Amino acid sequence: MKSIFYILFGLVAVQVWSQNYFNLGQLSYTNTPQNKFDTGRGQTQVEELALQFEVPIVINERTTLLAGFFTNQTAVKLDPHNPETKLKVLGLGLGVHKTFNPTWSATFMGFPKIASDVITLSGNNTQFAFLTLISQTKQANLKYRYGIYANTEKYGLIIVPILGLYYLSPNSRLDANLNLPILADINYLLRKNLWLGIKFDGLGTTYYLNNQAYSPSGAYASKISNEISTHLRFALTKSLYLNTKIGYALGRSYDVYQANDKVDLNLIAFYFSDNRTRLNERFKDGAIFKVELLYRLHF
Repeated sequence: MKSIFYILFGLVAVQVWSQNYFNLGQLSYTNTPQNKFDTGRGQTQVEELALQFEVPIVINERTTLLAGFFTNQTAVKLDPHNPETKLKVLGLGLGVHKTFNPTWSATFMGFPKIASDVITLSGNNTQFAFLTLISQTKQANLKYRYGIYANTEKYGLIIVPILGLYYLSPNSRLDANLNLPILADINYLLRKNLWLGIKFDGLGTTYYLNNQAYSPSGAYASKISNEISTHLRFALTKSLYLNTKIGYALGRSYDVYQANDKVDLNLIAFYFSDNRTRLNERFKDGAIFKVELLYRLHF
């Protein structure tokens, strides 16, 4: 799908209200084999390092504040014979979780961030995202989620309705965590301290390009990637986990457009009045390899 802001913090932070743990921090490294450009001239790797950290601050039994920090850097060639561009994100997650009764609760989050090839605070580099997610408890092991996500991408406004659920099997071996169309994560406990899983990430964001030669009026890069992966998760300690992933990126692109080349609205995968002209060359889909360290608070 044509996708959305790369949420490093939001949908992880709200999972605490459907599960018996909270993900406090995560460090991940992603790399790919050399990917050929569509014309067959030149190749590029896609290499990413990401870090996120979040903390719940309990006010009372019905109200909890959520605060977090996230950053990542992606090194990729935007054209076959250009040097690598380092696309960076630095942001905060701030919000509140409210429990209304045993059935209904809600999370409201805001995400101010800088997304650019240069981390400086300016109007061109900044974006603002908002997430509302309502949780309905059907059973102790089954909860539904309904929400909406919006962000001020460089091409304009994106709005994504979210339908999700969390399910834990009666024997506690299988769990499914879905926030569609953004995320799907299913895991099965093979034996003590070892899980087999499959995951879908609908990743996407835009970056303002300060150092570029595409347009004298400015330019931005629009990242799209739909990643399907399988993984093994190892419990190194009670709180520290290691994920090893191998997968494939579908519909992947890092398109460059003029800064004033906009769309009226992006609703999930549908771009309204999209007459933009791409300024660079695309490279092909391909394999991805990822390693994650996850620190989890159990309660």
